[in-house]
Amino acid sequence: MRIRSQFVRRTAAAVAGVALAATGFGVAGALQANAATTHPVATQAAVAKSVTIKSDKATAKAWAKVSFSGKTTGIAKNTVVQVQRFENNKWVNFPATTKVTSKATYSVWVQSGRVGVNKFRVVSANTASAAVSVNITK
Repeated sequence: MRIRSQFVRRTAAAVAGVALAATGFGVAGALQANAATTHPVATQAAVAKSVTIKSDKATAKAWAKVSFSGKTTGIAKNTVVQVQRFENNKWVNFPATTKVTSKATYSVWVQSGRVGVNKFRVVSANTASAAVSVNITK
């Protein structure tokens, strides 16, 4: 009698295991079929990169510090921000850089001895800001 009850229990366990495996296979098959027939979910569009610039002065004496600051969108923290000046009809890197902060902002200052209107901009992650003009006087 004892051998028969062990046999019954083991057989029942084996049948239950096969049933669970079959059910699991059926669920997996259904999930695969469902995945194949569902429509792809629209992903959020990539955020357009942008960078702004503002100057703390519209006019400054030669070699006085002029501060620039701005905000970025879609540009990672610690990405380099390069100041450029418009010279001879082209944008040239100015010797002033900084990095984007964790709050997506930056600040940097420059000094220029070039008297007259100086146009500056910043470039970060292949994205340029609008230009800002600073009149440098003697």
